[in-house]
Amino acid sequence: MRKNTAHKADANLLKHRFGCGGRTVPTPWARPGSGFTLLFEAWAVEMARHLPAGTLAEQLDETDTRLWRFIAHYVDEARRLEDYMGVEAIGIDETSRRGRNYITVVADLVEHDVINVTPGKDPATVERFSRDFMDHNGVPEYVRLVACDMSLGFRKGIREHLPHARRIVDKFHVARHANEAVDKAGKTEGRSNPLLKRTKYLWLRNEESLTELQVETKRNLTRQRLKTGRACRMREVLQDIYTDSRTPSEAWVRLHRLCSWMMHSRLEPMKDFARMIRRHFAEIVAYFEHPYTNAVLKGADSVIQNVKRRARGFRNMDYFATMIYLTCGRLDLKAVTTT
Repeated sequence: MRKNTAHKADANLLKHRFGCGGRTVPTPWARPGSGFTLLFEAWAVEMARHLPAGTLAEQLDETDTRLWRFIAHYVDEARRLEDYMGVEAIGIDETSRRGRNYITVVADLVEHDVINVTPGKDPATVERFSRDFMDHNGVPEYVRLVACDMSLGFRKGIREHLPHARRIVDKFHVARHANEAVDKAGKTEGRSNPLLKRTKYLWLRNEESLTELQVETKRNLTRQRLKTGRACRMREVLQDIYTDSRTPSEAWVRLHRLCSWMMHSRLEPMKDFARMIRRHFAEIVAYFEHPYTNAVLKGADSVIQNVKRRARGFRNMDYFATMIYLTCGRLDLKAVTTT
């Protein structure tokens, strides 16, 4: 499909009839100054969900800058229609844009869609989200639950700008720190024990995701009374707590016992992990009363990383945010592309 020349045709017709100095008149099938029909723009915006803008521009014999301009226009228009009046539970997570350049993504944990993208991962990001939230009829004082990681920056921002929200440390972040602790324990022991060579993933994966041979190997190593085996068992107990605890009180007791075990284990990585849990104990236990997770953001992050790979990174933060809203939001694009 080639670019539309409706406006040029109109201008040439006027010039032919009235001489030099013809003027362009608005048409019902194109936005003023766009150079494309509304139908074409609607199609291109939908295609941009699935193709890199550069590839789409090449196929259409058009510049990607021009495509970005109207894609961003429709995404911005669709976002203006968003209403966050009833949003009470949100998830906050950061992702890397380029190297150490982070962005923070906020999702509605009930509707399971991205509602805000902002640069950084400090208290100011929560402030920027709060302002944008209010621009869409959201009420920061009505937000009662926030699922996030253990970041002190997020903690401070939530306390200042979402004053009535209760923080829930996302269980996936707790599990990630547990895996990191087990991995450190394995590396430390592996320096002096050749039995641990090439066994890293035996300790970090659940048995149902291992082959029969791997399961047998892991069990044989466990009988050797390895420190890494004990660390792995601690990780599995944590997993059982999340899976089996029926009440916050039960989770509190079991988590407290696990921390005591880790602190007496003489495994420094596990002791560090236990200290981390204790620093955020109330927010971790809060999950068992309000079982919200950032699973929607984990799913969105895989989409975001795919978008980033397709475009080989984004030099422009606005373009990156536009693509996240386009691919991970629940924007009513039909409402703005058919008017």
